[in-house]
Amino acid sequence: MTFSLSAIQQAHQQYTGVDFPKLFQAFKAMGIAINTVDIQNGTTIYTHQSGEQIIDRGVKSTVPISHHTDKEQIQESLKQHQIGKTDFPSFCDEMAQAGIYKWHIGIEAGTCTYVNLKNEIVIVEQIPQ
Repeated sequence: MTFSLSAIQQAHQQYTGVDFPKLFQAFKAMGIAINTVDIQNGTTIYTHQSGEQIIDRGVKSTVPISHHTDKEQIQESLKQHQIGKTDFPSFCDEMAQAGIYKWHIGIEAGTCTYVNLKNEIVIVEQIPQ
């Protein structure tokens, strides 16, 4: 797979929610090293292993990011999204309500790191491969 916006968009259309591990594998095949989703400003940055970046408009939360971080709510929202109970925009709003404004997917490490407004790491989740 090539590292291009159209390939990334195609992978997103093909794999969502429950299929996130497959999306992760597609990103890996494109050579993506880091994927950063910022729901406060609505951008997503895809960083290739070479350092090249593609910046795309992403989902922007329709609710303000909470200054209070609710770790239990974050974990519950993650669980519900991963079993297919919520769509991505709803998941983003739930993350905002729970105090998360962005997350980083580290392809090599196989992790997803959720960050609050104080730039504190709240949860680091291992991605099933």
